[in-house]
Amino acid sequence: MVNYTLGDSGLRTNHFYMKSVSGEICISQDLDYETQSSFEFPVVATDRGGLSTTVMVRIQVTDVNDNEPIFNPVEYNVSLRDDIQTTTPFAVVLATDRDSDRFGTISYKIVSGKDANLFRIDRSTGELFVTRGNFLTRSSSYHINVSAMDGGGNKCSQDAQVTINMINSHMPIPLFQQSTYSFVVPEDVFKNSVVGNIKAVTSDNGKSSTC
Repeated sequence: MVNYTLGDSGLRTNHFYMKSVSGEICISQDLDYETQSSFEFPVVATDRGGLSTTVMVRIQVTDVNDNEPIFNPVEYNVSLRDDIQTTTPFAVVLATDRDSDRFGTISYKIVSGKDANLFRIDRSTGELFVTRGNFLTRSSSYHINVSAMDGGGNKCSQDAQVTINMINSHMPIPLFQQSTYSFVVPEDVFKNSVVGNIKAVTSDNGKSSTC
């Protein structure tokens, strides 16, 4: 008769236990692919005479669709010029899903909002576009809700809320003084230390002002 036990090593896990007589490996704790997707541990077989042998066991956990998309942030406030082109995205909403592969692939959809037909969204990227720019001057602001769904059919429990504020195309817009800002920070920097400074300027009637 052979007796089976989990080996004593740094690889031993609390997620499984052995049935000593049958050699069956059983689940003792909930598994979560996003926390740990694989396990490896030794199993020892010992006979009545005390002789034993050890084998390594590897267990791969497969992902299931147990997470839903989550928007972060949930609220978006966007300023939109009334002369924007229909091919130019004016904002991007973003949801994340902890699942992998197709279960973590997200598609977006505008689900509600007065005059929502004035806007469209790229289902894959979350980029927002206008569909009829010449109608945007009818209101000073618009509100739309965007939903997210993953590849397994799970929908977000809270939609993204997008507020779009219209800006006259003749008004000056702020421009950053550089296209890219890079800063170097030592790892022992104190909390609340200034990392760097970025500036944007507007031009109004030929005069520049700092934002």
